[in-house]
Amino acid sequence: MRASRYMLFLYAAMIGTPVLLYIRIFSLAGGMLLLSTILLALAAIGLVVFGILGYMEIYSGRRPEKMPLDIPVHYAPARHEGRFEGEGRSVTLRVARFDTESKMMKEKEYCVRADRLTTVLGALLAIKENDDPTLAMRYSCRMGICGSCGMVINGKPALACETNVFDSISNGKIMVEPMYGHPLTRDLVTDFDDFFEKHVSVNPGLYRKNGAEKYAAKKPYDQSRKEIDKFLPYSYCIMCGLCLDACPVVNANPNFAGPQALSQAYRYHADSRDQMGDKRLFDIDTVDGVWGCEFAGACSKVCPKGVDPAAAIQLLKGELFKKVATDEKEG
Repeated sequence: MRASRYMLFLYAAMIGTPVLLYIRIFSLAGGMLLLSTILLALAAIGLVVFGILGYMEIYSGRRPEKMPLDIPVHYAPARHEGRFEGEGRSVTLRVARFDTESKMMKEKEYCVRADRLTTVLGALLAIKENDDPTLAMRYSCRMGICGSCGMVINGKPALACETNVFDSISNGKIMVEPMYGHPLTRDLVTDFDDFFEKHVSVNPGLYRKNGAEKYAAKKPYDQSRKEIDKFLPYSYCIMCGLCLDACPVVNANPNFAGPQALSQAYRYHADSRDQMGDKRLFDIDTVDGVWGCEFAGACSKVCPKGVDPAAAIQLLKGELFKKVATDEKEG
């Protein structure tokens, strides 16, 4: 990129003038008065020329050749992920849709253009925007935080916003379905009422015996690093419901509390600030509680945040065994 004459003038003023002044000083010190006078005259002429050219550029509306100011600004059009005109390649999505006439799920194929960064959610939004506005899905943050876009992609529960289309292609296509472990609402949207009821059933919150002190504590609840590490890995749950969808027990026994609720029960039981004691343990000490888990481990495998619900359930079982051993010893 070529610099403008005006910028050259500024460079000459900032760099050239001090250099020439130093040369003149050294020339005078060395007795070379004629040479210093010639250099000073050349500097003055150069500054006048650059000044005139700079004035012409600024006030005459003329701009130098190949300047970036002459390049029009092209704003990127508003577009969803996955719609990159002229880029990428076509991807086929087979989406399970609810047919209102037959009351059955039917597959419908859509073709969208995608590049290497396109997510399944981006492709679905492109379908909804350009091909079929009736397609129903749930989403919000589009960055793996809210957990709203959970669905089954090629048979595996996953967040659509974190799933790359090219990592999901099977036999040239991507199969997208609603989650199996939740009642269907419409297309890719499922009902989470039962999920939240199970979550609430384990008392997912810090309990303090003094309720007033809880909201007006005079000092922080200090914890050691060891105390924090006991529950912190299980506090990253975003309640996306993928673990319930992957759990074979939940799909066979709807009354099972499920890995999400049980992992949160351990999260608060292990928190040293909690004063509920063993009540949470007694509430889940049932066939539909911790003892309903068969330790398949599928829940931990699909968690997008690295939470390990399967391990939390086994830790709860250990706490119950410990409680029984303690009671027998005291008895």
